[in-house]
Amino acid sequence: MHWTLDQLRTFSAVAELGTMTAAAERLGYTTGAISQQMSALQATLARPLFVKSGRVLTLTDTGRILRHHARQVLDAERRAEAALSGPETAHETVVILGVFGSAAVSAIRPVTERLREVAPNVDMRALEVDVERMPQAVLANEIDIALGLNYSDAPVPPQRGVVSSLLRREPFHMVLPSAARELLDAPEQLLAYANEAEWILPPIDSSFGRATRLACAAADIDPHVIHTVTDTAVSIAMAESGIGITLATPLMMVLHPTESPIAPLPGRSTRDIVAIARSAALERTSVAAVRDALAHVFAGERPTDVD
Repeated sequence: MHWTLDQLRTFSAVAELGTMTAAAERLGYTTGAISQQMSALQATLARPLFVKSGRVLTLTDTGRILRHHARQVLDAERRAEAALSGPETAHETVVILGVFGSAAVSAIRPVTERLREVAPNVDMRALEVDVERMPQAVLANEIDIALGLNYSDAPVPPQRGVVSSLLRREPFHMVLPSAARELLDAPEQLLAYANEAEWILPPIDSSFGRATRLACAAADIDPHVIHTVTDTAVSIAMAESGIGITLATPLMMVLHPTESPIAPLPGRSTRDIVAIARSAALERTSVAAVRDALAHVFAGERPTDVD
């Protein structure tokens, strides 16, 4: 069955008005043109659409079924035309945001609230993705934009077609066992302690694991890693219990507060929270709105693009 919108529009008019003449007057066609469209439409069907009763055309059961669906098709066409001809900001758009654990906790609610204020038409939906594969998920169109991580000591290689926008830059801190509190005002002794103590760090085959070890090296610390733990909350809890030292950033410690002594890690090693999107996706005002909302939440200012 192959019919056109014009044929369905003409059919609906004939079905409503009962004659081809009346339909022609409404649509601005000749009666002959209406007749040709009805003949072409009827030719696509095995059963008749109308029966003639005097000068009036009455719908058959087949005609009633087609009228029902034709109305839905024509209504959809009108809605699409109105959506495309009106202001872009008036229509709801879904944007899929890729998140990882701590980012989901810290970002989703405030970003959603921000969007309600500045872009109420944007419906942001979160999808948890392994932070290591965020760029691949963006390139594969699994998500529209992603929260990702980058590290000064283990930077992620740039990928063609992907833009990373810096949202927040954080230093590393050492989360210490309570017994080390007295060393906070003695940097040299604290450094010696850090080289002798046991450590809790992420797996070395992860970006975070490599970055923490390189950050320690930049601080002249050779960590004696006894416990390999991925979850930041667990690592901090282990440090609190006196098992060893771990690394965390200010945001990690906001999400997982601790009463353990905290000391800045010497050096300039940092962790960056970034928004990742395809260059083309940022041409969509909805995706750009989500990126700007993320920037507002994490840094309070518009992000800087880094190709």
